[in-house]
Amino acid sequence: MKKNKIILSLWLPIAALLLTVHSCYVMDTEPFESYDEATVWGSKATADAFINGTINSVMNSYVNSNQTGWEERTNNAVHNNGTTGFVREELDRYSTTGGFGNFSYIRRCNLIITKGAEYNGKGLTDAESRELVAKGKFLRGALYYLQARTMGRFVWVDRVLAPADTTGNGLALPTTQSTTESYKYIIKDIQDAIPDLPESAVGGGLDKNTAYAFLSEIALQAAAYETNDSQKKEWLRLSISAANGVTGKILASNYGNIFTEADSNSSELIFCVYKSKSNTTTEGIAPLQNVMPNTDNDRLRNRGYGPLFQTNGGAPFIGWMWWSPSQNLVDEYEVIDDETGKTAKWTETSQFKNNVTISESAPEWTSEGEVAEVQWSGVVKGDLSISDIMYKNRDQRFYESIVFDGDTWWTEEIRLTVAGNLWRKTNGALGPHMTTTNYCFRKGVYNVQPRVYAGTYTDYHYVVMRYGRVLLNKAEAILWLAGLGEGNYSDAVDICNQTRTTHGKLPAATVSSLDEAWQLYMRERRIELVMENDYYWSLLRWGKHGGPANYGIAPGGKIQELTISPTYIEIANDRKSFYVGNVTHGNANTRLFREERRYLLPIPQGQIERNPNLGPQNPGW
Repeated sequence: MKKNKIILSLWLPIAALLLTVHSCYVMDTEPFESYDEATVWGSKATADAFINGTINSVMNSYVNSNQTGWEERTNNAVHNNGTTGFVREELDRYSTTGGFGNFSYIRRCNLIITKGAEYNGKGLTDAESRELVAKGKFLRGALYYLQARTMGRFVWVDRVLAPADTTGNGLALPTTQSTTESYKYIIKDIQDAIPDLPESAVGGGLDKNTAYAFLSEIALQAAAYETNDSQKKEWLRLSISAANGVTGKILASNYGNIFTEADSNSSELIFCVYKSKSNTTTEGIAPLQNVMPNTDNDRLRNRGYGPLFQTNGGAPFIGWMWWSPSQNLVDEYEVIDDETGKTAKWTETSQFKNNVTISESAPEWTSEGEVAEVQWSGVVKGDLSISDIMYKNRDQRFYESIVFDGDTWWTEEIRLTVAGNLWRKTNGALGPHMTTTNYCFRKGVYNVQPRVYAGTYTDYHYVVMRYGRVLLNKAEAILWLAGLGEGNYSDAVDICNQTRTTHGKLPAATVSSLDEAWQLYMRERRIELVMENDYYWSLLRWGKHGGPANYGIAPGGKIQELTISPTYIEIANDRKSFYVGNVTHGNANTRLFREERRYLLPIPQGQIERNPNLGPQNPGW
């Protein structure tokens, strides 16, 4: 399989050189050199350097902290230093959270489109020229999609602007007037790009599979915000056909390896941003450094906790941990029942029901300050431990995504019980750099030697798009259309069973209604794509759909998962009792969702005040 690989250390200096067609790249020695327009665009090699720099600019907007940062805005994860104002509805109309603008990147895309066409026959062959234009259009569409899914509307710029295009402090151009208009521009750009993109990208870059994969998701998001049923159906059909356009890809047999060095060339990967250890250290990789806890044997000895660590001088975990996975998320990974062989939520299995007595009150050992956090608790009756009951025979993706009590991580025995070596209070109190939920993220954590530590060089690949995601895009479009009287929801169930059985190693699920199919699908997408910058946007789509996609609530209603408190697990040191509690640290349990405004974030009001062409403001802001 060909891989789409961008090796940053190889092309970033060239991209800097070619930032504008008359810029200079100044090294430490003279003489200085400048590069004119013909040098940049007169050959595919130099033009590709400019394009690769633009790919980096665009695709980095999809990855890094974004892959986990949006996760904390749902109840999948908790920020260990407290929640942001975003989840408490403290944003005002002047907020720039929606990412308005990106005009410098848009200009780069338009330069590629314009100059790619202009230099046809003047250094570029016809095929090379068309490919450059196609890549510019895809990148422009991908950039505008980032704004469409947050704000719905944006300033559409389809040419290289001249001074005459500006007036006063802003553009003389208006914003698009609706989400429909926005998505039509984006979808047309990507559709126009597909015929002239390469079948596969040798040595890196963009190809047809990348464009089809993005189109499958963009059309899905567009349909969610569309009020015209005919247009909605058209875009849902487009999502399916685009997913079908992806060729030569299969689901990987080992889910966890897709996101680490173990299988960085997986047959499932469609587009990744690859970082080279020649210029990348762990602190520059947010989903790596910022999910790794920070403690050592000295702290454990001082408090009488354990077991002690055996590697790296008793300090294998020296990260900057900011994000913890929630018990809410862990609950979604099904367990195989010991008696029936079928799957169920862990609290509904025979091994749980036969061995645990539950209570609505807090255990006696609960600290006074946390009694109010307790939702429910349990005591184990037999010889098993609660960790055995909870964590054995789970969906395989659980073991590849989450670090849990009794796990082995970095060759260390992990104990997340009270007084355990990675317990949430191992450092003395809740707060930065340790879990607040008694879980850690494992997904995407590389085996960096000797450890994840600031200044340690490492390769890394961010997964931007993969085949499992495309399949689930298709499944969702099928479910929507089935609810609109077109097609059969069982086709979506078949797709969910592909990821479920291949990645989860679970038996295939059976459902008997469209409502049950939606429940299967939503759980499947949530755990399949955790930490891939997906769940928040999926919740918005499902809220727009309403009905079976949002607990029977009318379309455009309140979204439950954006208001429910994230939870944590607390396990006694002997593993014979436990409780599930609301995370109150940093006001993590205070979560609001104002449906009249949060489906679209504001266009920054300061921009509108400087340039009325950018109005009107989005509803509710």
